[in-house]
Amino acid sequence: MVSLSEVAAGLQPTTKTYLTDSYKKTLLTTLLRFVPETKRSGYLITAETIMHPKGGAQPSDTGYIEGDGFKARVKKVLEQGGVVIHFAELLEGSATEGRTVRMTLDWGQRYLVMRLHTAGHIIDYAVLQLLGQDLLSSKAYHGPPEGYLEYIGDSGGLDPSSVERVANEVSQSSRRVYPVVVPREELKGFIKGAPNITRLPEIDYYRVIVIEGINAIPCGGTHVSNTSEVGKIRVNRIEGVENGFRVVYSVE
Repeated sequence: MVSLSEVAAGLQPTTKTYLTDSYKKTLLTTLLRFVPETKRSGYLITAETIMHPKGGAQPSDTGYIEGDGFKARVKKVLEQGGVVIHFAELLEGSATEGRTVRMTLDWGQRYLVMRLHTAGHIIDYAVLQLLGQDLLSSKAYHGPPEGYLEYIGDSGGLDPSSVERVANEVSQSSRRVYPVVVPREELKGFIKGAPNITRLPEIDYYRVIVIEGINAIPCGGTHVSNTSEVGKIRVNRIEGVENGFRVVYSVE
């Protein structure tokens, strides 16, 4: 079994292009390291990446990395100490470190996750509006086929149709969605309606996703740039979980 810490050892953190441009579908970059696992699979590390690793309530991106004489199918993306690692099946040839490679996203999957993730932030707003109190979330997932958000406390008889109604009012209002980097000392005064505030790590700067006029939530995920891209939000059910409740949703 290959150790991810050994795979990433000695490398600088990867430039995460997806944080500044969630819509970038292809990227030319340099292959810094290739560590084989089997004859036909291994771990690839590039200087930059457009692929979001598993984590931050998102599933891993998938896609392809290819160069002169080789092609690899990226099956999952992981992160180790700021270094993004692409686990891939080698389809053709062999990878050569130091060469320029082209990275291509599975765009359909990524765009669906972007829509689901923004929908999740909209549902945070809807639940807060309907319950009329500050909320704390315990965890979330924004991947297909269904996403969910778990909150601490009582649901107060929250009705799925009411959450869906408020959420779709926002999604249909064509509000801008954009990231802002905020220093730690300014975070408390900048965020708005952020249920994940107690789960944040202690770091110097936070990336905050702003939905104009709705909320501002610390987040390292990929989002659409306008709520109108989310489509119709379906709140499929609200169910009890230990110490709270879960809102399960999808987008159409």
